[in-house]
Amino acid sequence: MPVRWRKPGRLVDPLDIAGVPERIDRDGEVVVPLDEDAALAAIDRLAARQVEAVAIGLLWSCVRPDHELRLAELVTERLPDVPVSVSSRVAPVVGEYERFATTVIDASIARAVASYLGRLDAELTALGFTGRLLVLRTGGGAEPVARTRAAPVNSLRSGPVAGLTAAASIGAALGHERIIATDVGGTSFDVGLVVDGEAQRSGRPLVDRHPLAVPAIEVVSIGTGGGSIAWYDGDLGALRVGPRSAGAAPGPACYGRGGTSPTLTDAAAVLGYVDRLGGDVRLDVAAARAAVGQLCGPLRRTVEQVAEGIVRVATDQLKDLIRRTTIQRGHDPSAFALFAFGGAGPQYAAWYAAGLRVRDVVVPPFAAELSAYGAATGDVVLGAERDLPPTPLAEATRLLDEEFATLDEDAAPGAVRRRAVSLRFPRQPRTISLPVDRWDTPAALAALAAEFRARYERVTGQGTAPPELTVEVVAVRSEQVSAMPPGRLPRPPREPARPQRQRVAWFHDHARECPVYRWTHIGVGQVVAGPAFVESDQSTLVVPPGHTARMDERGCFHLTDGEARAR
Repeated sequence: MPVRWRKPGRLVDPLDIAGVPERIDRDGEVVVPLDEDAALAAIDRLAARQVEAVAIGLLWSCVRPDHELRLAELVTERLPDVPVSVSSRVAPVVGEYERFATTVIDASIARAVASYLGRLDAELTALGFTGRLLVLRTGGGAEPVARTRAAPVNSLRSGPVAGLTAAASIGAALGHERIIATDVGGTSFDVGLVVDGEAQRSGRPLVDRHPLAVPAIEVVSIGTGGGSIAWYDGDLGALRVGPRSAGAAPGPACYGRGGTSPTLTDAAAVLGYVDRLGGDVRLDVAAARAAVGQLCGPLRRTVEQVAEGIVRVATDQLKDLIRRTTIQRGHDPSAFALFAFGGAGPQYAAWYAAGLRVRDVVVPPFAAELSAYGAATGDVVLGAERDLPPTPLAEATRLLDEEFATLDEDAAPGAVRRRAVSLRFPRQPRTISLPVDRWDTPAALAALAAEFRARYERVTGQGTAPPELTVEVVAVRSEQVSAMPPGRLPRPPREPARPQRQRVAWFHDHARECPVYRWTHIGVGQVVAGPAFVESDQSTLVVPPGHTARMDERGCFHLTDGEARAR
């Protein structure tokens, strides 16, 4: 039972909602023609309220968009400087609530995204950039700027997606087809899964608990990161971490920018796990101790004990999200490798991976910049998706012919076409997306149904997909993929490195003298035994007592808990 719960805020002020007479039915027939006079009056009322953007959503426009497109023309004529988002273009899917919410979110960010991309494009041109500017997509890959301006909602949360796809790429080179990708940043912790080499797609993505009806790779987040504020919950009599954050300004107290609230990074500074910011800026450990010390009274602990408690509470929250993303969805973590990245991922991976029994804990090279690496090396993807009325797969040949023909109208030369169908059992919420290249024969459809049943049982358990249950197709997706050149990972040196210095750090309520290594100096095959630290300019790998970190030929650290292995 949640202790506190907050409803998501309204997307639109009710006074900014205007209805117009019209109706198209589920078969695409016009039941009530669009009343253009009433529409113009509604537009004038919105203009009087000085709206900054307009979202247009009508019932069954996903089947026939005529009325929505005409309304968009009328809005543009009356309000030429106001961005217009149209649901049949942004999210042509069945389910008006999800479609309308997505369109409103798209409209709400349209002006800001267009302004930012315009400034970025101009600055790049001034700097002599002659390449092609691309923007990351929520559904994976990147797309031209013009596509993002037309539907900016497709760029939401695309940064964490890039990290997930980069982990999938590096994992494939290491022989891992099942990966738990974990990204610890300044304000959040993001988790995504790679299953059978493919990043998992979300059936119902959310932004601040509002649904998005657009293709999305699933990344689940909580508000726990390096800047998360630790606090004493008097109602529970317990230490809590997050979801409030110190942000970038003023940031953690140890940054020396005026922050006074204790954060996870301050706890790490108190314990000696980090002592630098950006490689050469020394952290203010005294300020961190003062901030964390505010909790010593209510908790009746020393400052080091409170700091260790903050790390333990925070990493338990991270581990809980991993469990919810895997075990509660039918996945056994022991079948996965865990990738730890983001600025703070290498600091805390040993703690939040403990007890999950994952196959391997991997810290990739340039872990803090892995999302940027994924962005730079990701494919260019132009895609579209449509919901369908639930149809038995065995009877769907003609329907799939028509839908894929519509989605494939604007094929790009030289691009590879990827098609997929979303399948489910009747009246079941779980859908599984499968690639498809043939659907023209009963044998091809039967093979697709068999693959769906096999995938379904791998996720939900053996015997959950009996042959008598009908398999339905509920959506189609078509993508044009232009491959980018593969990225090159840095090669570590062949000779082992020596520690550059020593520093005192606290583990298990005891101070330890610990060696500090330079990340780029660690040699192939070198094993760093904890307690120890491996530093780069952007991140620090913490190797606690009882753990080791081994460097492989691709520049990845493999973190091992020796005590757990012994048990």
